[in-house]
Amino acid sequence: MTHMRLQIQAISTLILFLCTCSAAAAGQDAMEFSANIIQTIPGQGSQQGKIFVGKDQVRTEYDINGKTVIQIIDMKNQQAIMLDPENRTYILSKAGPGGAAPGEPGKAADANPCAGMPGVSCKKLGTEEINGRPAQKWEFENTAQAESGKMITWLDEERKLPLRQTMPDGSSMEMRLVGREMLNGRPTEKWEMTAKRPGGQSQVSSQWYDPFIKMNIREEQAGGYVREFENIKIDKQPETLFAIPAGYEEISVPRGSDPVPGE
Repeated sequence: MTHMRLQIQAISTLILFLCTCSAAAAGQDAMEFSANIIQTIPGQGSQQGKIFVGKDQVRTEYDINGKTVIQIIDMKNQQAIMLDPENRTYILSKAGPGGAAPGEPGKAADANPCAGMPGVSCKKLGTEEINGRPAQKWEFENTAQAESGKMITWLDEERKLPLRQTMPDGSSMEMRLVGREMLNGRPTEKWEMTAKRPGGQSQVSSQWYDPFIKMNIREEQAGGYVREFENIKIDKQPETLFAIPAGYEEISVPRGSDPVPGE
């Protein structure tokens, strides 16, 4: 169970990160594409999967312990779907306040980045330079929870990526562009992200951003975690990939349980 939980957690991390990149890039006509995913999890070896990125939707597929796990993220409707093909069931969950990434399809960079985020308000504080790049400074507040605090985010004006964030608990993160590299035949920008905890501990990770598809195609995190896209194919993705198949039954998961299909 612990092994399965770690694998599901890794996939969930991937999905959250992809949603952030896709939603932030949607205003720049993000490309639809498919790709293979190769990821290495420390102590667990390598995993292979697939990703399909449509308009406002992302689907990933993994084989975990002989079972196929499929997750679909619908950013427009702020919901996540986990499919269990073996038992023909699915789990539906809604993204709560703050669960969606800043941005809304079709909106300009200086539009309200809280649009489409229930229970979250934004206030623009101005424009500043972060590591030599112009960025818009925004204050995010969760209005659905009392005393939830405020998050300050500096959004890169060109890439719409968060260059810096400070959290209510004192943690923070900062991104900086360190160079340009070719990766799997594609021109990318290499970004370095430093995350700091309230106690002063920090971790550094690297991301390779593909400006054409407007998404990271490689990540290297502290501890040896690596994820990379290969065999990227730019093409419109069928809507059926992001729909719940006919005949599937919705199931619920008890609070505190892992939403692992087939268990």
